[in-house]
Amino acid sequence: MNRIKILLLFLILSNSLLADETIDYVKLTPKEEAFLRNTKVKVITSNTWAPINMYNDKDQLAGIAIDFWNIIKERANINSEIITARNWNHVLASIKNKEADITIGTSYDRNKLEYANFTSAYISFPIAFATLYDKRFIPNASFLEGKRVAVGENYSSHNILKEHFPKIDFVLVKNTKEALELLSAGKVEAAVDILPTIAHLISVNGYYNLKISGTSEHKVQVSFMIRKDYKELQSIMNKHIAMLSPEDKNNIIREWLIVKFDKTFVGYEYLIQILVLVLLAILFYSFKQKDLRKYNKKLKKLSITDSLTDLHNRRRLDELLNDSKNQKYSLILLDIDHFKEVNDIHGHLEGDKVLIELSKLLKNSLNKNDEIGRWGGEEFLIICKNTTEKDAYLIALRLKKLIEGYDFKIRKITASFGVSEAQKNLTLKEILANTDNALYKAKQQGRNQVVLASSLKT
Repeated sequence: MNRIKILLLFLILSNSLLADETIDYVKLTPKEEAFLRNTKVKVITSNTWAPINMYNDKDQLAGIAIDFWNIIKERANINSEIITARNWNHVLASIKNKEADITIGTSYDRNKLEYANFTSAYISFPIAFATLYDKRFIPNASFLEGKRVAVGENYSSHNILKEHFPKIDFVLVKNTKEALELLSAGKVEAAVDILPTIAHLISVNGYYNLKISGTSEHKVQVSFMIRKDYKELQSIMNKHIAMLSPEDKNNIIREWLIVKFDKTFVGYEYLIQILVLVLLAILFYSFKQKDLRKYNKKLKKLSITDSLTDLHNRRRLDELLNDSKNQKYSLILLDIDHFKEVNDIHGHLEGDKVLIELSKLLKNSLNKNDEIGRWGGEEFLIICKNTTEKDAYLIALRLKKLIEGYDFKIRKITASFGVSEAQKNLTLKEILANTDNALYKAKQQGRNQVVLASSLKT
């Protein structure tokens, strides 16, 4: 049951690895470029927060934070050197005294702002609760209040939990390995740290009398901490963190939470269970990626769609017009006649119904290659691709008759139309102005009619 719970926790964790689409170019300021040219960055990190930062089999610094740092360092072309601290308090003292410039795996702490700045988070993990094997499930950290709980002194998990749950009796230790040793010996009732660290240390150290009994609703947002006066380095790091893609993040997490774990497992039965874990995690990840693509597609549609009429919004129409540069097309701009009277007499809800009905009528009456959107208020713009002004005029006439003959129930509705053909010698602004002038002329001449922009030329 313990391993099943760990599996479920890992699957929950994998949900947090999904990220938004990222930018694909970093533009630095002159000060930031000068900083990179003239500064060798001193990195300090502990090696006691596996698998965030640790020594590998070759006694080299490795881990999730190291991998994220290496990606950003390479992309930003940061000249750097890295040293290993004795413990976390040594890291803090080095940043505070400016003996080091940056540490690569921590979380925001307002108490450190007098001597350090923090970047935006590059990954996040839930805080996990480890207990003896025979203890019950812990649904949240409030169940630890009044209990002796071992935690790394000044660790992010410690700072977060003591702020929200001050009644927990914390036993401060140098690192999470020491916390689990106390727990295994029955000297404390729980040990806490981020989920991958607890799971990793339980596995590699063979604590078969321990289990993960739950996770907190609070997460540790892992970021870089930088000495206070290196604001340029902070902004450079933030720009490159924004560039990290979902693939960048998931490749690192998959490597450290799955691939590197199996080097420490012993026993055929246990290895089989881990292979099942890997398979399920990959399947889960695939489904979440599919959901993410659907979600992003939905967000994209919402960003370019008018919420009332379900037509293109002004932003999308602008995109389509810019994409039509040097192509053959004509524009139809129509405006509902005396629409203000509809709102004033019948109310805005009834006015909205007219806009919705009219939008459906227009959309269902156009060629599939034509694009229509709400230009603003009661104005609608139609982009007629591969269409001359004369053909667009015929389309506008047909739409005018459809509108004036349609039963809107509330009252008779008519519209005025301006039509213009895009000419290669004209800018988009000029083409739109011609169309708008034709619409204005249609209103001036009595409304419910179609005017061509070409007819206005003298």
